[in-house]
Amino acid sequence: MQNGHGWTAGNVSASNLNDTTTYALGTQSASITTRSDNVASTLTRTGLSVNLSGAKHLRILVRVDGIDNLKGLNVYVSSDGVIANFGYVYVQSETPDPAVRWLKDGEWKWVTLPWQSATVTGSPNLAAVDSLRLRALSAGGTTCQVRLQAVQVIERRPVAAGGIVCFTYDDSYASQYTIAKRDLDKYGWPATAYTIVSSAQDADAGNTAYLSTTRLKQLRTWSGWEIGPHAMTATSHNRGFAGGTNPLSATELDTDIGDTVQWLVDNDLTDGFIGHCYPQGRFSTAVQRQMLRAGVSYARAMTSTANSAETVPPADSYAIRCYTLDNNSTLSGLQAQVDAVANHGGLLVYCCHDIVTTPTTSTQFSIANHTALVDYVAGKSGIRVMTLADVMRSPPG
Repeated sequence: MQNGHGWTAGNVSASNLNDTTTYALGTQSASITTRSDNVASTLTRTGLSVNLSGAKHLRILVRVDGIDNLKGLNVYVSSDGVIANFGYVYVQSETPDPAVRWLKDGEWKWVTLPWQSATVTGSPNLAAVDSLRLRALSAGGTTCQVRLQAVQVIERRPVAAGGIVCFTYDDSYASQYTIAKRDLDKYGWPATAYTIVSSAQDADAGNTAYLSTTRLKQLRTWSGWEIGPHAMTATSHNRGFAGGTNPLSATELDTDIGDTVQWLVDNDLTDGFIGHCYPQGRFSTAVQRQMLRAGVSYARAMTSTANSAETVPPADSYAIRCYTLDNNSTLSGLQAQVDAVANHGGLLVYCCHDIVTTPTTSTQFSIANHTALVDYVAGKSGIRVMTLADVMRSPPG
């Protein structure tokens, strides 16, 4: 976004297309301030000649100040000036919990834009993109400032050409062995389980609601699952790592990560490539840095359904996007996600908790839908099903 970048602002309350006060690269960025009357504000660049077909996708560097007021932020890609043939991909939708939001207030973030999640109008020609648009909408009566620093075209890793699906499971529910393992074993597929150690210890003592240490070992040894840390205790899990009313302190978090990883090592449940999962999806930049310093190789987040498709490599290895399987999930909607990743490539990560006959809460998913979803993925010949750890350590070429 240096001098002469060619982007123009539309429907804004204020703009500075050569903002030298706040930037991450070069000497300036382009900024817009949204309107307060429920009219979307835009930054648009026309007259381009960009090829986004095949393995190519966009990556942008963006920042939002006043993100509590942001209702939606997306990027439009068009081959006819955003008139009749375009698609848009969400960067951030309205998410009430600041600690769950993928974008953090006042922080720059690289965002990849997976076309598999695009909402498409007409028939945009991705080999001849002539226009890009960043569209921001704030809640009525409020404004926020959006800054765009850079737009890049990057290449997807070859391993994701036909699409990758990762099934991940949180909180150590017993149904992950009795149902998920059964469904995935049918096709010889592995998955990833993020473990609350105290729940496994409760199962060892006879609590049948959770996965015992023995069953975790069977998942890893017999079915090739990745077993990762989630929290050392249910209390730590419920407090969370960021946000909420009483998250773990930095010292407590270091202890929790260290103790959980050591338990996995002591029980031969890891090969040393450690992937974590944020309890309740809550994280901050400081928490991400602690994960990195502790030797954790990646961390999965819990983003909203509007911006949860992922790329390979992911936009942020310590906030990998995912779709949650819960009591509101519909089989048709899940099948559409599978179709999209099969058609366009990329990564589709599912987060599941308990699997029950009749789900009634956000941590429950239907047994029938789980079986049907796995079977549907099996019907897509080009899709790979992998652990998230194997995706993260896949070669770049």
